[in-house]
Amino acid sequence: MKNLIWILTAAIIGLWSLLAWITHGLVSVAGNLVANNADLLPADPLLIEWASWLASAGTGVGEWLVIAVWAVVSLVLLALGFVATRLLPRFRQSLPAR
Repeated sequence: MKNLIWILTAAIIGLWSLLAWITHGLVSVAGNLVANNADLLPADPLLIEWASWLASAGTGVGEWLVIAVWAVVSLVLLALGFVATRLLPRFRQSLPAR
């Protein structure tokens, strides 16, 4: 049963990692798209430069934020798997004997 819990934990972490990887890519693509096309704004050139810089900086922060959230959630999932395997024998002992 413990092996099943760890297999399920690994599968959930794998799916979570895939979702985080896709989100990281989308943040990167969207941020670069905004930064590279900031000159489409009909505004003062200084404002356009600042908008491009802000989009580039926001992309970097967003990518690191995705990585930080991925790491925290992955650690929580590992901790839940560990707790589930530690509680498993207690559930067996509490069952009535046949």
